[in-house]
Amino acid sequence: MTTEARSSIEVGQVLDKYELLERVGQGGMAVVYRGRDQSLDREVAVKILHGHLSDYQEARDRFEREARAVAKLRHENILEIFDYSGAAQLSSYIVTEFIDGQTLKQFITDHPITFPEIGAMIMVQVGRALAHAHAAGILHRDVKPENVMIRRDGVVKLTDFGISHMVDLERLTITGQLLGSPAYMAPEHVEGRPIDYRTDVFAAGIVLYQLTVGRLPFEGKNPHEVLKRIAECAFQPARKANPQIGNQLGRILDRAMARDPQDRYAAMTEMVLALEGYLASCGLEASAQELARYFQSPPSYEVALRARLIDHLTRRAKAQLSTNHAAALDAFDRVLTLDPHNAEVLRALDRATLRRRGLRAAAAAAALTVVVAGWLAVQRARQEQAQIPPAPQLAPLEPMPPQVAFEDPPPPVPPEDQADPGAQDPPPAGEREAPTARKTTSDPTPVPAAPPAAAPVVLVVSPANSEVRIEEGPWRLVAQRLSIPLDREAVRVTVRNDACCEPQSRTLTAVDSGTQVAISLDFLAAQITPRCPTAEVEVRVDGKLARLDSAASIPFGATTRTQRTVAVEFLGERLDRQQVTVHPAESREVTCALP
Repeated sequence: MTTEARSSIEVGQVLDKYELLERVGQGGMAVVYRGRDQSLDREVAVKILHGHLSDYQEARDRFEREARAVAKLRHENILEIFDYSGAAQLSSYIVTEFIDGQTLKQFITDHPITFPEIGAMIMVQVGRALAHAHAAGILHRDVKPENVMIRRDGVVKLTDFGISHMVDLERLTITGQLLGSPAYMAPEHVEGRPIDYRTDVFAAGIVLYQLTVGRLPFEGKNPHEVLKRIAECAFQPARKANPQIGNQLGRILDRAMARDPQDRYAAMTEMVLALEGYLASCGLEASAQELARYFQSPPSYEVALRARLIDHLTRRAKAQLSTNHAAALDAFDRVLTLDPHNAEVLRALDRATLRRRGLRAAAAAAALTVVVAGWLAVQRARQEQAQIPPAPQLAPLEPMPPQVAFEDPPPPVPPEDQADPGAQDPPPAGEREAPTARKTTSDPTPVPAAPPAAAPVVLVVSPANSEVRIEEGPWRLVAQRLSIPLDREAVRVTVRNDACCEPQSRTLTAVDSGTQVAISLDFLAAQITPRCPTAEVEVRVDGKLARLDSAASIPFGATTRTQRTVAVEFLGERLDRQQVTVHPAESREVTCALP
C-alpha cells in the first residue's frame, strides 16, 4: 500500500478485524478513529500512524517496541492497549480501549479549575500512572493535558506513552523541527542532555502548575523563546502567581520543577506521596471517587468544597497554634483566601498576634535581666581587685511585664562611690582618685544588638486601580503595586474593587518578607437569561444545561480577562446557536430565533 493509499483511509473501512466507525481526533503523528472489534463485538479506538511516518522502517520498529512495552502495563489510570498491527502490515496502527470523554486540555478550557486542591487530586491520578510505568522501565516523555483523558465516569487516563518521543526523533531527522508543543519539556531535554524519569517529574510539575495557576509557567512569542526560558528555568513561583496555592503546595511545585534533576523528586512516587500529604492536610482524600464527584458537576462540587476547606483548615489551624505556629498561619491564610471576612479566623489571628507579642516582650525582659546581672558581676569583681569595699547589693531585677519591651536596655545604676565628680556635693579630695582610676579601666556597658528589620513586602494587585487596606486602617487607591512594611508578626491586607470584583484578604508573615505577593480579585460573574417563545426547547449556556427565563451564571474568577464570549444554544426542531460577549457583573438576555 502506498503513502497515498494509506492517507485515503476513510470511515467505513475495515483494517484486519477493526471497522472504522467515526473519526474522533487527529494529531501530528496519527489519526484516531472510534472502531468496532468485529471478533469480540466491542468498541475500540484505532490510532493509525500517518503514512509519511510509516514509510520509515526505524519509526515503525520503534512504534512496535513501544506498543509491546506499554501493552504489558495494567493500571486503572493508563489507557489499555489491545492490539498492534504488526511489522508485516503496511499501515501501522494501535488498538486501545475507547475513552468516552474528553481530554484534560478540553476540560480545563471549558471549566477553569478554581481550587488548587482539585489540580493536586488530578495530578495524583496522573502521577500514579507514571509511577507504575516507571516501575516497568517505561518513560512517557510527553506528559501534557492533551495526553490525559477524562472518562465520562470521572476516571483519569494517561495516554500516548513514548510514541510522540519516537516520532519527534524521526521528524527531527526529516525536517529539523520538533513535533508538538515544547512547553512541557524539561531543561535537560531542551539542551540535549540525557533524560530519565525525573524528566517526567518536571513535566508533571508543569501540568500541575497549569492546573493550579491557570496558565503555563513558560510562555513566549514563539517556540524558541519558550525553549530559552525552559533552559533557564525562568518562571514565576506558583505561590506568587496564585496566592491560594500556599506554601506547602508551592514547595512541591518548586521541587518538581527544579532546573537540576538532582534537586527534583528522585521518583514519581515521592511526588505522589507529597501531594497526598498536602491533600490530607486539607482534609481531602486523593481518591478516584472524590474526583468523579467533581467531574460529574464541577459548580456544585466547588461550592461544597469551599465549605469543607474552611471548616477543616480552621479547626486544624487552631489545633496547631501552640505547636506549629507557621503551619497554623498558612492554614489561616488559606481560609482567608476563601472567606476574607471570616470572623472566627480573624479573632484567632488577633489573639495569636497578642500572645506572640507578649512572649517576645517577656523574652526581651528576661534578656535584659541577664545583661544587667552580668554588668553587676563585672563591677563587683573589679572592686575586689582594687581592694575597694563592694558596692551596696542591689535587689535582683524582676522581669518587666509582658506589655513592656525595650529596644535598648536602661543604663545601669553606678555605685555611690562612682558618682559624677561634677555633681553637687562632691566627695572629699582624697577619695576622688580611686574612682578616676577605675573609670579609665572599665569597659562599656554591653548592649544587646537590635534585631534586623524585616524587608517589606511588595503587594501586586489585580485588577489595577483597586483599593487596599492594611489591618483596620484607611482604604488607599493602588495603581498596581504597594510596598508594605512587616512591622508585626502578621499583617492583614484586604483588597477590594467594588466596580467589578469580590474583595479578598491575605495575611502577610515573615515568610513573605522581601518578596512580591499577588492578590488577584475574582471578577463578579455575569448573568445570561435565555428566552424563547417556544417552550419545548433544550437550552445550553456555555456548554451547560440551562433553563428558559432563568439566569445562568458565567464565572470569570481571578483573571485578567474583562470579557468572555459564551455560546448560547437553543435546540428545538433545529439548532439556534448564538455567540454572546459578556463582561463581569453584566446581565444579558438572549432570545432564540426559532419559530
